[in-house]
Amino acid sequence: MENDHPVLIVGGGLNGLTAACLLSQHGVGCVVVERHPGTSIQYKFAGISPRSMEIFRSLGLEDDIRANRTGDQQGGGLARGRNLSDPAIQWGGPAWPDASPFSPTQPATCDQHVLEPILRRHAQKLGADIRFATECTAVDQEAGGIRARLRNRSTGSEETVTADYLVIADGANGRLRETLGIGRSGVGALQHWMNIIFETDLPPTIDGKRLTSFFVTDLNASVIPREGGRWLLALQYFPDKGERPEDFDRDRCRDLVVRAAGRSDIKAELVDARAWEVSAYAADRFGQRRSFLIGDAAHLMPPPGAFGGNSGIHDAHNLAWKLAMVIRGEAPAELLDTYDVERRPVIEATVAQALARLQKWFDDPAKRLPPPVEIVNDYDVVFGQRYDSGALLAEGPPPQTPPFEPFAALAGKPGTRAPHMMVERDDTESSILDLFGRGFVLLAGPRGEAWCRAARQIAERKSAGISCYRLGQDVRDVEGKWEEKYGVTDTGAVLVRPDGIVAWRVRTTVDKPEVTLRRVWASILHPDQALASSPFEEG
Repeated sequence: MENDHPVLIVGGGLNGLTAACLLSQHGVGCVVVERHPGTSIQYKFAGISPRSMEIFRSLGLEDDIRANRTGDQQGGGLARGRNLSDPAIQWGGPAWPDASPFSPTQPATCDQHVLEPILRRHAQKLGADIRFATECTAVDQEAGGIRARLRNRSTGSEETVTADYLVIADGANGRLRETLGIGRSGVGALQHWMNIIFETDLPPTIDGKRLTSFFVTDLNASVIPREGGRWLLALQYFPDKGERPEDFDRDRCRDLVVRAAGRSDIKAELVDARAWEVSAYAADRFGQRRSFLIGDAAHLMPPPGAFGGNSGIHDAHNLAWKLAMVIRGEAPAELLDTYDVERRPVIEATVAQALARLQKWFDDPAKRLPPPVEIVNDYDVVFGQRYDSGALLAEGPPPQTPPFEPFAALAGKPGTRAPHMMVERDDTESSILDLFGRGFVLLAGPRGEAWCRAARQIAERKSAGISCYRLGQDVRDVEGKWEEKYGVTDTGAVLVRPDGIVAWRVRTTVDKPEVTLRRVWASILHPDQALASSPFEEG
């Protein structure tokens, strides 16, 4: 079956467009279809975690995002009070703390209606075919690919397209997951909320202090200021008490904004009011044959912690390089099975963290929330995600703990994010993370030239994207932290995947590094096949 496209992405929101950018960066053609006529006008996602910013940095988008930021996750503070005029406001710290000791980049505030056009332009620049006002009405999985029926909602015209693989990013209310017969589990719908976007002349400061978010106890609601005066008020409503989304008309929304402000002498003009549910689900599997779920199509979680949209970005990051290697013929299709193996346990634990924060921060009048798990540091969830199996060679049995490592103590363990450290290359200092993003990277210690030779042999023989950097030769360890950060000696090596996850490491030299690395490579790309001998054996 010769298909029209390597990848069809259904859903042109945050996660679908991120997947399009990443696939296009890997040289994989894709077509994106989105049923809405344009990108989002809602603020559904705003706080970009520093880990997500690392991903956007690898795409060359960091400067563009910061130039179009809509708030300040670090310069502003979190506050709590009866309303914005409360004389006894309680102040907290920033939404995201300083990430500079652990990352080359910082978190950012870029609302979804601003971020999505940036992603769209970048994906199109790289060659992605993006079609808005186009919906996918039917999908069939065949032995040789995906067959999809598309309908242009503006003209009514229909066409059938084929693709090697399907990425489903059609959101929480999309139909494709159910069409494929994939169920979902979790505590379900918990609360009903309304997002009210309004124009105001309120200042984004209180007593000279800049606001990131304000919890209004009188309304059990959040107010989120934005540059330019277009703010968001998010609050619960209760269908069991007869409340309906259509009740939130212009007059009622103005009244709610006035109550949140604690004063009536303000501008409060309704821009948009949209209902949504706080839910907690995870799909029973994230992939089926040639189809893969990302973002809200795969999982839903409450907003506290800002883990939802960021998790979808990480889904796309995990999946894109695997699709690229399989489509280019560098890896077997079985590599794609590791997407579910790696992402689903992390997502289930992240959902539990979001639920625990929801119960801590907001009232639960309906009493539907489950008993909370112990809350871990936000950056343990952001930076410390741990894959215990998949496209990697784990060291020892998996820990019987949630899949989060202490973010400040990451030290090159396979299955975790490669740690940030400063290196100098071509007389320029940058993060070692800037070496990652396209192919596999082998990092070798100062006396690890044999590992670099082995990497070059694999690249030549397998026509694979693998490069090697030797500390002290190709890059200089600016702060002398190689052994501390990566847990190996000056003769050891660390293999890092295109998504910045450590796939394998060896602490010191072995007699036949070429043989060892060949076996490691085969094991990572064929994780379902038991090797005849250990990859650490000689000869």
